[in-house]
Amino acid sequence: MTYRLKYLTGKRLEVFLAAADVIIPQDVTGAGGGTLATAGVADWSLGRMPEALRKKFLLLLVVLRFLGLFFGLKFFQNLSDEKKIRVLAWMESAPIGLFRMGFFGLKNFVCMGYYTREDIWRTIGYVGPVHPDVAFSDPAIRDLCTGETEVVQ
Repeated sequence: MTYRLKYLTGKRLEVFLAAADVIIPQDVTGAGGGTLATAGVADWSLGRMPEALRKKFLLLLVVLRFLGLFFGLKFFQNLSDEKKIRVLAWMESAPIGLFRMGFFGLKNFVCMGYYTREDIWRTIGYVGPVHPDVAFSDPAIRDLCTGETEVVQ
């Protein structure tokens, strides 16, 4: 079974994956946050939120892409990791509240997409939910989190 990304596509996907790799960097236990599996869970969630809010999140990714130009004369996804960290750190403490809210929204989507995946549970020593047999309202998210569904662009 496959899940085709609907919202995190093209340059927005590149920016999301680049930011996710900075927010949750790769280490010896496994991949960082910047994977298609993480993007798949986040994309699924974007499909279930109000359209106006989804548009704002997707606009944030476009803004973040161009924000890289102010920190290194390159689009965000093409910056060095050090400069990506600087951009995200600036957003986190920016004097303009919209940037701060955007940073924390992005961080929440990255963390949700990463930590809901069962392959990540094993790497962090989490044994799983207390009630693992509870039915999901949409089986697609269960398949994404268990890795039974391949995420494609």
